Amino acid sequence: MPAKKKPSRERKSNLKSRRAPGPYALFVSSMRKNYSGSFTQFSKCCAATWRQLSESEKEKFRKKAKKQQKKPGRKHEPKSLAFLRFVSRTYDCLRRKHPEWPSKKIREQLMKNYQKIKCKCVKKK
Repeated sequence: MPAKKKPSRERKSNLKSRRAPGPYALFVSSMRKNYSGSFTQFSKCCAATWRQLSESEKEKFRKKAKKQQKKPGRKHEPKSLAFLRFVSRTYDCLRRKHPEWPSKKIREQLMKNYQKIKCKCVKKK
C-alpha cells in the first residue's frame, strides 16, 4: 500500500521575493550552462575556477550583482503590521483609561493585550 502524501503547503520562501544573487552565484550560473556531470564535481570545478579568476574577471560578476540588487523587488509589508494596527486602534483608549501611566507602562500593557488579544476597547470598522 503506498504511503499517503501530505498536502503540500506553500512555503514561506515562495511568498517572499528572492534577494538578488551574489557575484559567486552569478558565476556558478554562468558555468552551469557549459558543464554537464555530477553536482559534486561541478561545485568543485566552480570553486577552483573562482579562486583562479583574476580580480578584474571577478569584478565583472560583482558589477552584475550590484545591478541586480538595485532592481526594485516586490514591496513587503512589515511583519509587525498587525501589531501596529492593534496599537493604533487601542492606544488612545488605554491612554484615556490610565492617564497617569508613563509611556513605558502603556507599551508594556499594549504588548500584554496584544498577546492576549483581549482588549475590550478595539474599535470595529
